[in-house]
Amino acid sequence: HHLFIDTTFSTDDAGIPIPLDSRHMHFGGGQTETTLALPPGRHTLQLVRGDSLHIPVNPPVVSPAINITVK
Repeated sequence: HHLFIDTTFSTDDAGIPIPLDSRHMHFGGGQTETTLALPPGRHTLQLVRGDSLHIPVNPPVVSPAINITVK
């Protein structure tokens, strides 16, 4: 699974590998938790399921996006 940070999944993301950068975390080891160091302010988080090549599964399996505020 993958965590999208301050970006959300769109149908434009279907069929292409999820990037490995500061806005996309990969959890290929089956991790169930992580610690994020986000700057103060409002942030959006969303989980996206991808295959072993980091391509979103079809049909897409995504969580609702949530908003958090870091103080």
